[in-house]
Amino acid sequence: MQVKLHRLYQIQKESSQRSSHEGVIALDELSRLTGMLKSDQAEILVNFVFSDSEYDRPMVRGHVEVELSIECQRCLKPVVQLVELDFELLIDASDNAVQASGIDTLYSEEGAIDIFEVVEDELILGLPLVALHESGSCNEYWDVSDNAQKEPERENPFLVLEKLKTKH
Repeated sequence: MQVKLHRLYQIQKESSQRSSHEGVIALDELSRLTGMLKSDQAEILVNFVFSDSEYDRPMVRGHVEVELSIECQRCLKPVVQLVELDFELLIDASDNAVQASGIDTLYSEEGAIDIFEVVEDELILGLPLVALHESGSCNEYWDVSDNAQKEPERENPFLVLEKLKTKH
């Protein structure tokens, strides 16, 4: 059984200790994300590390993994999709540091970050634009593969004119 993560982490303390955390977040605690899903019953596996970046700013790196039940856009039934992603965020970085590093930034509130919000934002960004079942899974008559029947080739109606042209 995984450990349930705390919601808030103090940036200075965590980054100076280069602390590492691993645990789970219940999906039903992320209200913005659950509004986009068919089911809110899942556990999100999260691990993340606080450290200092080369831009002399604290940063958080992490990995998120969860199976989400999303609505299939073809049949409107649930489709389970594994969402697995990595994130890397500078904390309270200046615009110059963000531009130089190319890494997104996260702003703290009173020296703390809400890791649930970070994970929720990353998962929302990681959702597929159009969720679909595998080809043919929604409807047995739906087949987008190359094996689908092709229309028989028709004879060109202008072939007769071509023959007349070649005779003269």
